[in-house]
Amino acid sequence: MTTDTKKSNYFLPDRSNRPSSSPADGTRELGTGHHGVLADGRPYVGEAAAVDGFTMAYYYFDATGLEDASVEELTDLLCRSGIDVGSHDPETGVYLGASRGEDAVGRPIIEFQVTYDLTDW
Repeated sequence: MTTDTKKSNYFLPDRSNRPSSSPADGTRELGTGHHGVLADGRPYVGEAAAVDGFTMAYYYFDATGLEDASVEELTDLLCRSGIDVGSHDPETGVYLGASRGEDAVGRPIIEFQVTYDLTDW
């Protein structure tokens, strides 16, 4: 899906400074560079990785207006956007988190993390 950010008041995060993965550090990339648009018109970049035995999905988006948003509020935004942050398997633990940071050009972004714990298998 391509994202037309010209119509949005929000920016698409520049992830060109994304760290590269290495099997030596316990990380394997599963997908990078997926672009979409959240329910409020905010474009996002989605990435996924296997990290130390966990599967993790990351969503990066403009932090404008969300500086004080809780994990619950951010989860609601993603869910309203059609992003399923849960698991259909009751044996899989799901952990949600968010942190604030900057993209490659210094703009404020949110990194929303979804961790799937498959270690009970």
